[in-house]
Amino acid sequence: MKDMHCRDAGMDCDFIAKGNTTKEILDQVGPHAQKAHGMTVTPELAKKVESLIHDENSEAHRRSMTQKV
Repeated sequence: MKDMHCRDAGMDCDFIAKGNTTKEILDQVGPHAQKAHGMTVTPELAKKVESLIHDENSEAHRRSMTQKV
């Protein structure tokens, strides 16, 4: 399983998208970004989000779980 933490994108937000594929995560992040943050998902934003996706058993995931904005 992979995830992406909204906090990793610099937001003061506890949203976490989870999925088995990048597409599954992006499908969750897009509506969240629009609704919660008033953001339009551009190709550049999608690329940034993709760079923030990591495996749940990775060190990056552990850092995300303890990160504060």
